[in-house]
Amino acid sequence: MTMWKVRMMSRLLLIMIIKGVLMKVVMGTVYTVGDSQGWAILVNSDYTTWTSSKRFRVGDTLLFHYHPGSHNVIQVNRYNYRSCNTSAPWKTFGTGNDSFNIKAPGHYYFSCSFPGHCEAGQKLNVRVLKKYSLITSEHKNVSSTTSTDLPKTDAMAPTSVAQFVTGYNFFLGVLVVMSTLYLCSNMGCLII
Repeated sequence: MTMWKVRMMSRLLLIMIIKGVLMKVVMGTVYTVGDSQGWAILVNSDYTTWTSSKRFRVGDTLLFHYHPGSHNVIQVNRYNYRSCNTSAPWKTFGTGNDSFNIKAPGHYYFSCSFPGHCEAGQKLNVRVLKKYSLITSEHKNVSSTTSTDLPKTDAMAPTSVAQFVTGYNFFLGVLVVMSTLYLCSNMGCLII
């Protein structure tokens, strides 16, 4: 191989690595609620234990997998979450393969509205941090975070497109596109 080809391949590899790392940040993490057990009444565990090993951020997605005839997912407020009142959901999901995109910091509360399921522990409290660090770290226990990271209010529906455009996701997306165009313009490569 000529030196020019080696340099071009090295640069393309670097571009692909940078794009992969930044796209992970831009796209967020996809969490399957309950991991392999899915959205069900957990045996020997609960969803508090499941969330304690996670750090949820704006841009992440929650996947709820369950049998539609046996369970559903409802989004509720904090009061209804704590009291297992399933009569006034903000949102109801029932396909058995539902996704929820986190679009704002705060607390998100979910439960199953089938009789007795919430009381048996089929409820989920997801706390989304306000701050986002570009440096990845080990997951922290929810109780070890300082009070300045705690959201002050419940999070309901997504606020607006403006929040996305002004956030890190938009900035990182532009950074990926611009760096790719810049490096390719210097190398004469074509991206398909």
